[in-house]
Amino acid sequence: MRPDGTEETCTAAPARGTARRTGAHRALALGLTAAAIATLALTAACGGGKTKASDGTPTAEVATAPAETPTPGANAGLKTPIAISPGSILTREDLANRGTGVPGRGDFAGERLLIPAIGVDAPFSYKVVGLDGQMPNPDSWDDVAYYDFSQWPNMGGLPDKGGNVVLAGHVDYINHGPAVFWRLHELAIGDTVTIRQAGGAEVSYKIEFNKVLELDDADWSAIVSATADESITIITCGGEFEAGHYNNRQIVWGRRV
Repeated sequence: MRPDGTEETCTAAPARGTARRTGAHRALALGLTAAAIATLALTAACGGGKTKASDGTPTAEVATAPAETPTPGANAGLKTPIAISPGSILTREDLANRGTGVPGRGDFAGERLLIPAIGVDAPFSYKVVGLDGQMPNPDSWDDVAYYDFSQWPNMGGLPDKGGNVVLAGHVDYINHGPAVFWRLHELAIGDTVTIRQAGGAEVSYKIEFNKVLELDDADWSAIVSATADESITIITCGGEFEAGHYNNRQIVWGRRV
C-alpha cells in the first residue's frame, strides 16, 4: 500500500509448474502480529492487511530497543551443515534447523541485489517494520525491499553484521508484466546471491533451499528470525491465485559465504 492510500498490484513467483501467471493481482504485503504467550508470528497476504486487537491497536507487544549489534562478519560463513527436508514444501523443521542468532543492526548500505543465475540486477528500497508490524510493499516492479527489523528484537539482520537479511519483491506487475522476481522459483541450491554495497564491497550468500510456504502452516516469526549464521531470506508470492490472493509464498534461503 502506498502512503497516499493507492494500492499497487503484482503477481507472485509460482511453485514450479503449479501457478497461473496473470498480470493483475494485489500487492505483496506482509503483516507482523503477535499470537498468544507473546509468540510472534507473521501473516502474509498479497492483498495486505494486518491483525489488530478489538480496540484497533496491533496485537504485538514489542520492545523498541534494538538488539545488540554483533561484530561484523562474526557469524558469517558456511559452518555446521544444516539438514533440509526433501521435497518442495518448507517445513518448521527446516526453519528450526537454521538455529537462532543475534541480528546485525546499523545503516543498510546495499545498492544492488545480484542473482546471476536468474538475471537479477536490481536496486533496493528501504522499508522499516514499525510497531504496527506491517512489512511495506516494494516501490515498484524493479526494486527489492530490504526490511529493517530494528524495532523487533531477534528478527532480521544486516549484511556483513549478522542475522537474517530479509528481502521481498514482485514477480510481475500490472501494466508492466514480468518483474524482478519473475524467475525466483528457478533459483537452485548452490546458486549465489550477492548484495553490492556502497563503495563496491560485496556480501554473498549460497542458496540452501528454495521452497513453497503454505500459508495455512506459516510460522512467519521463524522465517524472519535472526539465524545462527549470517543468512538471507527472499520472499515473494506463489501458488494459486484465488479471490484476489495467492495461497502460497516462495521462500529462498541461503547462508553467507
